[in-house]
Amino acid sequence: MRLCALVVIGLSLGACASPEKRHFIESPLGRSPFAGSTAAELGAVPAGVARVCVIRPERAAASVTMEVRDNGRLVGATRGTSYFCWLAAPGEHQITSIDDDTGPTLLQARANARYWLHQEVSTLDNAVHAHLDWVDDLTASDMIDECDQRVLVSVPGHEDRTDAMPVVPARRPL
Repeated sequence: MRLCALVVIGLSLGACASPEKRHFIESPLGRSPFAGSTAAELGAVPAGVARVCVIRPERAAASVTMEVRDNGRLVGATRGTSYFCWLAAPGEHQITSIDDDTGPTLLQARANARYWLHQEVSTLDNAVHAHLDWVDDLTASDMIDECDQRVLVSVPGHEDRTDAMPVVPARRPL
């Protein structure tokens, strides 16, 4: 199991890419704050699911890979200043980050919504800790602009498609 997680993390970290194409994210309030920013490449949230992104803009413990799980399922990892996203089915999700001593972060995902988690990584007494906090769109945009890379998690059979993402089922559907 641990070897499988390391392989997935290795593959995802090896697939970093800078954006070549930018899209506008539609917002209920009008034009997105991401117009022209690195986050704009994420595009619209696919129908019927939510998009959850983890952003790690701090340079603390840059060589340490921090895995993230949704309902126990490995959805990605950060290393250095990076970010990644995954799709979540509507309903209850328990998101955990390795070495997060505050416990799981809970999400009641709604279809067609976007959620941003700031993974704050710090070092205390030679131990690395990660804490997940929800942030708004504008804060997320600023944080993503501080990231050097986007981490992609490949989906078997869809290695050539950056939009191919598995959907993590909810623990309890809405």
